[in-house]
Amino acid sequence: MKLTAFDQVLVYGATGPAGAARESVRLAVSAERLGYDRFWVAEHHGATSGCGSPEILVAAAAAETATIRVGTASVLLPHYAPLKVATTFNLLERLFPGRIDLGIGRGPGAGEPVVRQLARPDEAPYPEKVERLVTHLTVGTDLLPDSTPPQLWLTGAGPGGALLAARHGLPFSLAQFAHGAARPDIVDLYRDNFRPGPLGAVPRVSIAARVACAEDPRDVRLLRSLLALAAAPTNRRTLPSWDELHAMGSTAPSPIAGTDTDGMSVLAGVPTEVAEKLAALIAAYSPDELAFTTVCPDFDLRVRTFELLRAMLPAVP
Repeated sequence: MKLTAFDQVLVYGATGPAGAARESVRLAVSAERLGYDRFWVAEHHGATSGCGSPEILVAAAAAETATIRVGTASVLLPHYAPLKVATTFNLLERLFPGRIDLGIGRGPGAGEPVVRQLARPDEAPYPEKVERLVTHLTVGTDLLPDSTPPQLWLTGAGPGGALLAARHGLPFSLAQFAHGAARPDIVDLYRDNFRPGPLGAVPRVSIAARVACAEDPRDVRLLRSLLALAAAPTNRRTLPSWDELHAMGSTAPSPIAGTDTDGMSVLAGVPTEVAEKLAALIAAYSPDELAFTTVCPDFDLRVRTFELLRAMLPAVP
């Protein structure tokens, strides 16, 4: 089973936005060393975001690695012209042939004030933009230089995204972290309606899961508290550092406040517990691939989480 290390490029404590971007590149290097097949970064906007231009991080991470595929989860297509996205990833694919993934999605990626600034007048509906992007990447025209296309993925959390991916013959990545329980009905809808296309002959499913895993139960509790803090309304511009989280002590949010760390939205626990939850996730979906993301301010512990997850699953030849 292929594995993806998925970085949301969160901003922690004194590390700040600059440190978040640099650590993302370091994480790509670590993911390659650990045997991951893909490294994806998210797009979010605003003062608290570590990555508003994922294509730049993709280029930086690809330049520092040699074999791992690097891409996005996802470029928020409603904010952009499809041709601009196709042009950017055409160039990335020419620079790093056979290693670029273009994950697209429709989420806002920011609060309403920022989304209003990103909005473009008279924009086409999202499904139409997806169709245009597929055309740009697959139909030979004078709009783009000759190149093999990046691997295009559609990411989503509901039936609409699943059906859109199926209609265009695209791989589909389901955001399991948006659901407290498994939703195999969404994946079944995708598989049942899949139509082979120029970018995909058979359905391909990746399940994206958020994980809070550590060998020390005390660290697991802190990570669960951090997830609760991240989900709660706040005026903080960054999430707390590991030292700040320890210093909060009893004032840290309850591990079950504001997020579901006992269900499927977060696979939380020590390795044996996470392995059991992971086995249940695989049984529910029979996925082709898994993507993991984590919320962890300590970089070494973040890498260790991906190492533990890699060890839970057999390597792909």
